[in-house]
Amino acid sequence: MTSFSLTMPPSVEPVLLADAKQQARIDTTADDALVTALITGARQWAEQYTGRAFVTQTWQMVVDLWPGAVGKWWDGERQGPVTGLDDVNYISLPRAPLQSVTSVNYYDNSDNATLWSACNYFVDTVRAPGRIALRSGSVWPIPSRLTNGIVITYVCGYGDDGTSVPEPIKTAIRQLVAHWYEHRGDAAAAASSRGTMITSAIPVPLVIEALLTPYRIRYSGV
Repeated sequence: MTSFSLTMPPSVEPVLLADAKQQARIDTTADDALVTALITGARQWAEQYTGRAFVTQTWQMVVDLWPGAVGKWWDGERQGPVTGLDDVNYISLPRAPLQSVTSVNYYDNSDNATLWSACNYFVDTVRAPGRIALRSGSVWPIPSRLTNGIVITYVCGYGDDGTSVPEPIKTAIRQLVAHWYEHRGDAAAAASSRGTMITSAIPVPLVIEALLTPYRIRYSGV
């Protein structure tokens, strides 16, 4: 099993309130709180759609077993260290672009954590999604806790503010905010009747998906 949790959200949004209001042609401050919430919702929707992180944020990935745990074994023991990279000698970390890996911990059966030294792995920030890969001569540490035995903490995003976020992504967020704001009445009614969030009650225009599709990454496990 694999699970993910956001442990430190972005400190700012990639789109400014003034820019979102200009896109939506809003000339009053009465709805600033609503527009601010819509910016956050639009950013989260776009991140989920693309599989990316836009502004610096910290995630934890929790897994039961390493990808190498189902590799080749003889007589109950793995034969020798890993000497190259193949499909079981790295683990992908969703939410590109990857900036850094903060820590890799594995747990014993008493829930005590052991920090795995960073000299054992290479952090690949070029690939999308990023990954950690075994160094030559290293092997995955084996957790004795069979459930949630490995916890990887990592940082991802284009930077600490929105300046490095690609412009098509910011354009898509602004347009999505304007779309949700324009249809807020219809969305609220639909959400009330369906018991859903307002922003999930109406479809997203294809032009927004078209802006985001070139940045879309599909995570498929390790």
